[in-house]
Amino acid sequence: MRRLVYQIISLLSVSLCAAFLAGCGGEPEQTKVDLADAIGGSSIVTASDLLAFVERGESSTAKLSADISLENEMLRITKARDGLVLDGNGFTLSGAGDCVIRLDEGCSMVIKNITIHGGSDAIGCLGNAAIGGENVRLIGVGNGIRAAGTITVLSGSSIESEANIGMGITASGLYIEENASLAAKGPMGGVNMSGEIQVAGGGELAAYTEENYNALKCGGTLTLKDGSKLIAENLGEYHGAELMDLDVDGAVTIQAKGGENAAGLFLFEQRENIAVIGSCNPKPRFESGKGSITFVDSAEKLPSPEELNPVAPSPTPTEAP
Repeated sequence: MRRLVYQIISLLSVSLCAAFLAGCGGEPEQTKVDLADAIGGSSIVTASDLLAFVERGESSTAKLSADISLENEMLRITKARDGLVLDGNGFTLSGAGDCVIRLDEGCSMVIKNITIHGGSDAIGCLGNAAIGGENVRLIGVGNGIRAAGTITVLSGSSIESEANIGMGITASGLYIEENASLAAKGPMGGVNMSGEIQVAGGGELAAYTEENYNALKCGGTLTLKDGSKLIAENLGEYHGAELMDLDVDGAVTIQAKGGENAAGLFLFEQRENIAVIGSCNPKPRFESGKGSITFVDSAEKLPSPEELNPVAPSPTPTEAP
């Protein structure tokens, strides 16, 4: 009997010691904290978070907290989310769909501090659209930006757009607002516009290619406002820029470089004499028109409009005898 009691006491002691040791030495259960904020947008960490924010977010700004791949999905910016701001916070947004971000007709979006990498196009637009932001790099296997309408680069923006096999940007028209800059590069051309291009004061447009296509192609008039700048550089064999017509207003800068057997600037028509700051190598070529382009190295050396295109004095009427 005493032996049985002793065995029971021993077993209880061992059990109590084991429980004590487990309580003291075991790791406490950790509580998982979800830092994502798919509705408020302050911290986006997954593709589902970002898609949910665009669909039903309660604010107009989303901030990434990680690299995100949308895979075959895309961010669809509709009128309901017009003006959305996406702060990449230094992270990368990628996707394998037709484009990573798609803007509906008439929509605008601001993107900043981000690299967007698309398996096809980085940004696609169903019509006219506006894009703004700073510290933005767009990389598309097909095209950097492709739009069915006119693209507006918002004031103060700084955007780089690059293509692996296509064009840096292709659209029907391009308007760069004041103090905004767009640099575009692609094997099939940096900038390709079927219609008009306008660069406002303080704005800059740069187009680059290393292949046998124009670095910049404009099917309409390219207009440069006072204080704006155009760069067109082709390291291949064709033109730096091919334009239907060129119009300058004030002191503007053009730096154009084409292939050895091409032209820095090729214009289908040049009707007036104009003067700009910068350089063009090889020299400009004109398909038609009696105008010319003079390049100077400083604004102080720009001739006046009257000196460029003097108006012939009206003949003095003669009195009848």
